[in-house]
Amino acid sequence: QDVTQVLLDFSMCATLNAAVAFCGYLVAALLVDQPLIGRRRLQQWGFLVTGTLFVVCGFLLDQLESSSSSSWLVISLYLGTSFFGQVGPNATTFLIPAEIFPTEIRTVSHGIAAASGKLGALFAAVLFNYAKSDLDMFLLSGYCSLLAGALTFWTIPESLGLPLTEMDRKWQCLVENKPYTGLANQARYLSLYERHQLAAQARGENDPANEKAGDDVELY
Repeated sequence: QDVTQVLLDFSMCATLNAAVAFCGYLVAALLVDQPLIGRRRLQQWGFLVTGTLFVVCGFLLDQLESSSSSSWLVISLYLGTSFFGQVGPNATTFLIPAEIFPTEIRTVSHGIAAASGKLGALFAAVLFNYAKSDLDMFLLSGYCSLLAGALTFWTIPESLGLPLTEMDRKWQCLVENKPYTGLANQARYLSLYERHQLAAQARGENDPANEKAGDDVELY
């Protein structure tokens, strides 16, 4: 095949993928401040949908490539991963670290989060080199996305509607080993892990066997 035609086809495919991704960013901008969605749910469902589409692509790849009409379904599924990837994690992973850390450590914490993302990209590039087939790459991408969705559900707090100054107040109480009972400890702003920790702490404080003078330690 003519080299020029190959480059043209590649450029057209890349342009189409970029256009779909851009649409995903626009949708993310519309959804991220909606009270019923917010940052955490957008990232969580973005990972879950993207992971599901990658897994479907992997398991159905042979069947879908058997005819020219089915190949368009493969392309559509792949573009779907690009769209929902931008709607969810590719937008929120920049936004969430800028909001969930207190001012005193925000820059360092955001830098660690960003560096972790770059390390993950490097790890994926090395790991893909050992993939034996397109099926392996699709499934690896899908399972990693599903795992990231589960981690988001368990560990990521919600920052929509929470003033950054309240995070600073919570951090200051933590540094000074003082109890904090403000807005940032409401269930809607906490990760599932934090809710379980606070619930366990409350049960311990209400247990007569654990009642001691001055034993009022706040975890958050």
